[in-house]
Amino acid sequence: MKLIKNSIISFFIMVVSVYFLPSCNQGKIKIGKAYSLGETSSPILRAESKEDPFLSDLKVEMKDLPGHDDVIFDEKNKIAYASGMDGWIWKLDWADGKAIQWVRPPVNPAGMRFSDAKKDKILVCASRLGGESYEEKDRVGLYEVEIGTKKVEPLVLDVPKTEKEEFEKVYSSSERKSVSLKDLNPSNARPISLCNDIAVSDDGDRIYITEPFERENAAMGSGAVPEAIGLFPHGKLWMYDRKKETITLVLTGFTFVDGILLEEAPKGGEVSVVFTETSKFRILRAFINGSDQGRSEVLFENLPGLADGLDRDTEGRIWVGIIKRRSGLINFVHRNPWLKSFLLSLPQKILPISKRTGFLVLDPQGKKALYYSMHDGSKITDISVAVPFEGRVYFPTFDLHARGLYSLPIEDLKIKD
Repeated sequence: MKLIKNSIISFFIMVVSVYFLPSCNQGKIKIGKAYSLGETSSPILRAESKEDPFLSDLKVEMKDLPGHDDVIFDEKNKIAYASGMDGWIWKLDWADGKAIQWVRPPVNPAGMRFSDAKKDKILVCASRLGGESYEEKDRVGLYEVEIGTKKVEPLVLDVPKTEKEEFEKVYSSSERKSVSLKDLNPSNARPISLCNDIAVSDDGDRIYITEPFERENAAMGSGAVPEAIGLFPHGKLWMYDRKKETITLVLTGFTFVDGILLEEAPKGGEVSVVFTETSKFRILRAFINGSDQGRSEVLFENLPGLADGLDRDTEGRIWVGIIKRRSGLINFVHRNPWLKSFLLSLPQKILPISKRTGFLVLDPQGKKALYYSMHDGSKITDISVAVPFEGRVYFPTFDLHARGLYSLPIEDLKIKD
């Protein structure tokens, strides 16, 4: 009986898709090839916590703070900054325990880093947020905020048009083409679609920018859901050189390039980058310099959920935000891409999206799972990144309805060595 029922449902979906596909996918989302997801990686399951720490140890403070994508800390001045979903960068002051709206970029702030070790300026990726309206003059891109004056300066708003479509391509130093920002014009450049996350070299001269996908009117949040369904590999990583005032394509043809960490050689200079392919449920390393340059390797695949942002603690361990748990439906859909145009025509609110969220801790090389926890969503939702700081780990939550700064004590997590 179950087999007959499933066959009827499949036949119904096929008929509906055949007759209605021409009117579906009005957003012209690119659809990738069939992709089979396996069972969740067994090393991750072996590292899973038997207890949910969010049910017993969660601390919520600064409850005026809305849902946010990222948080960075200035330990010397006991200040933090969070990229709020309300469009503001928020300032968090530990002296008085208050959070206030501080600076508003032209579009919604996302990933943030301090410009250099002096921490007197903040780099922020700013992009449109799904469901919000913006004027044409409000540009997506990389901005810098001077903390003392609150001056907001655009650094990168346009990127070079790519000459050809390549997949899972990491450019060696000899293959990379650097273009002067002053030479960009409408004939050879386009607006950056989505500025999502950033990483900064130790000397502050090179800024790496993730562009999860290339599409006109791209947006974060609900605006990114169609791309997660389409699973087309057109994510890119760009590098902005501050001294040379150039922009360079570092890698291309990956799926939803999101969180990023740099790995530097002992004598300085970036050797590789670790990044998440969010909607492909993978974490990868790409070698951009040195003897292995031009190569990439998969560190983890078949993740239990959508890996978003990345951060490191003082011991070098990698912390991964798992914004949503993987569902059985998405496994089926990716194996059958002919369904996707029909699925993209449906209202997002009726799609079965998991409320579970969590985080993962990896060893410094990104090859061993040390800790994993998934929460049912009752205390915290949509963890975009896990940020360790002074004995606690903080969890930005990408939820418009969230309020407060959430954290757990690291020592209580019993992370494996």
